[in-house]
This record gives sequence, C-alpha cells and structure tokens, in this order.
Amino acid sequence: MMYGQIALKLIIGLISLLTVTRLLGKKTLSEITPFDLIYTLVLGGILEESIYDKKVNVGHLLFAVVLWGIMIYLIESIVQKNDKVNKLLKGKASVLVFEGNLNLDEINKNHIEMEQLRSMMRKQNCFSLKKAKYVILEVDGSISVMEQAEESNELSYLVVDESRVQMNTLESIGTDEIWLMNRLKEAGNQSIDVIVYAEWTPKQGVYVKTYEQSKQKQILLED
Repeated sequence: MMYGQIALKLIIGLISLLTVTRLLGKKTLSEITPFDLIYTLVLGGILEESIYDKKVNVGHLLFAVVLWGIMIYLIESIVQKNDKVNKLLKGKASVLVFEGNLNLDEINKNHIEMEQLRSMMRKQNCFSLKKAKYVILEVDGSISVMEQAEESNELSYLVVDESRVQMNTLESIGTDEIWLMNRLKEAGNQSIDVIVYAEWTPKQGVYVKTYEQSKQKQILLED
C-alpha cells in the first residue's frame, strides 16, 4: 500500500511540475526570472515533504498542488495585465553602463562587483569596459551589451577596483604599484581614491573611470 501511495504521489508531482512549466510559458533556463524560480522551488518542496510522509495522503497533496497552481495562474494573469504589479514582483532592467560611463548607483543597488561585471561582459564577447557603450542588466539576470565603435579584441586586466589596487593582477602581468601610479598620472589621475575602475591592456594602456564620472541619474528603459 505504501509503495502505491509513493508511486501515485510521484505521478501527481510530475504532472504538477509539467503543468507549472506550461504556466510559465516557453522560456529557456536563462530567461526564467527569480520569481519564476520561486514557483518551482516551493512546489518541489511541497512534493519532497509529502512523498515519504505517511501523514500526508494523496488528497492533501492534490489540495496543495491545485491551490498552488491556482495561485500561480492568478499571479501570472495579473502580472500580464498590470505593468506596475509586473515590475513590483519581477523587477525591471537596470542600466549598468550608460554612454560609456559606469552607473555606480545601479551597480551597487544590484550588488554587482566590478570583476563580476567584467565576467558577465566577457560572456557577451566584450573584453573591455572601454568597448562598452551600454550595458543593461535584464530581469532574468543576464546582460545585454552595445559596444562602441570597433576596437581591437584585446584582453584587459582590472588594476583598480573601487580605489583598491589589485596587487595580484599587477604581479600576474609582471609589474608593481609604482608602475601603475605612473600610468595613472600619465592619464591625468593623481589620486587612487577618486578611481572607481581602472583597467590596463597592452596596446591601449590604462582606461580609468572615476567616481565623479560614474554618477548617473536613474535611467529607465520603460515607465
């Protein structure tokens, strides 16, 4: 009898997960928003707790799954019809780089570190901040990059991250802090404290963004 209950619960669970997938629409994994992920995680938790718990019968499981499914359907219906609720629950895109300048407020608001931003850009075949004209953090956590006029695809090295000299990077390229300070002075920057971001490439040299340059008003892609 117990094996029959487990099998029935598993069948119900599979059908439920397939139903939720259909409710979320045809999305790739990268397009699933954090809110969509909550749907499936909570449903997975319900199924996990109920499968081997003798106190939870098939009726209890059906009730929980049906109620959760109705809630998902109602929320998705409201979200599709109401832009304000959509943005409240699922968020909106953030502009991280605007016309070549870092938007530090949005970067900090989304808890993104400079090296993390660089890693995300590299996945879009943009290997230097100098090449980026616009960088947009989408609702699903991916980024979109529009590049400046064609530059050489040269790998860059992060040498200053929010006023902190990256000593390990300097060592990896065979140089030191004195060399870096000289390069920064040549670029017109006397103090490390004013620099939020600096990268170095063998052909292009240093590329610097200061805190002052990285102050941006909030930029909205839609109302």
